[in-house]
Amino acid sequence: MRVAVVGGGIFGSTAALYLARAGHEVHLYEKEKDILQAASGINQYRLHRGYHYPRSAETAHSAKEADASFRAEYGEAVIEKGKHIYTIAKKGSLVTAEQFLAFCKEQGLFFREIDAQPFLNPDSVALVIEGEESWMDPETLRLIVSRKLEEANVKVHLNTRANAKTLEPFDQIVLATYARLNELIPEDLGINQEYQFEVCEKPVVGMPDLERTGIVVLDGPFMCVDPWGKTGFHVLGNVVHAIHATNIGKTPIVPEPLAPLLDTGLVKNPPITKFREFIEHGSRYIPQLRNAEHIGSLYTIRTVLPRLEKTDARPTIVTKLSDRYIRIFSGKIGNCVEAAKEVVALL
Repeated sequence: MRVAVVGGGIFGSTAALYLARAGHEVHLYEKEKDILQAASGINQYRLHRGYHYPRSAETAHSAKEADASFRAEYGEAVIEKGKHIYTIAKKGSLVTAEQFLAFCKEQGLFFREIDAQPFLNPDSVALVIEGEESWMDPETLRLIVSRKLEEANVKVHLNTRANAKTLEPFDQIVLATYARLNELIPEDLGINQEYQFEVCEKPVVGMPDLERTGIVVLDGPFMCVDPWGKTGFHVLGNVVHAIHATNIGKTPIVPEPLAPLLDTGLVKNPPITKFREFIEHGSRYIPQLRNAEHIGSLYTIRTVLPRLEKTDARPTIVTKLSDRYIRIFSGKIGNCVEAAKEVVALL
């Protein structure tokens, strides 16, 4: 069949790759100048195995199960060596130290308890463990995906915003546009869905004391710091301060001053930033953050299912909407290969 895949993030690109390998004629449409430019290229670069989701056993399990297929396809982009530290805050955590340890055991996740120092303030944390995870290098991943798409004869259309007319000649349409999932679903299907959209900032910092080290403070309104691929810099995440604007609805509402910053790569000396809030909050747990050098910030839109604060679940959902339309609601990046296999099976 002739198949159009809309959205050149890791989920859309991987779906296009697997559809082409299955013998279909595949066209991939991406509105940006290259693939993996939006949320697929702006995140914490962690290849999850489950530690991050002690309140959602399903998310943790799916991440762990998908780990092998992602490595098999994109292993060259995986950064294996490093120290992955998870800690439970003494105050305000939605999960206790005992519950987190029980969760790791139930999920079969390796861990060993370690001392808080030199990375963490022992007065602020109740438990510190080292786990087994990996990171991804976004630039290597982009190059690998580009090469594989070319080898599979996927016709990639960059700087091209697909519309109803663009999609008319195709037998099947796969929507993998993340924050724009509702834009191309025909109105007569009546199945537009509400999502929670978050305009997020990821500050990039220089922290030489944390070389090849990532730290996640759990669980609830807390934060993390992870290596930014092979750059030598780190990326900060924060459940509260990373979000500049949020709305629940059919489409994202982006404040006008933030729109030019989205999905443009590293913005040096950003005109709008919550960097100070990141440092003030995070240094309670990670004292080295007080010495972090602000290199710049990354901005994108994160899309999640609404009203899941209790579990913080991040499912990946592949849905056949009609005889012609398939929708991929993407969760964790590591699940992209399994989602692509589901798309091929539906066709």
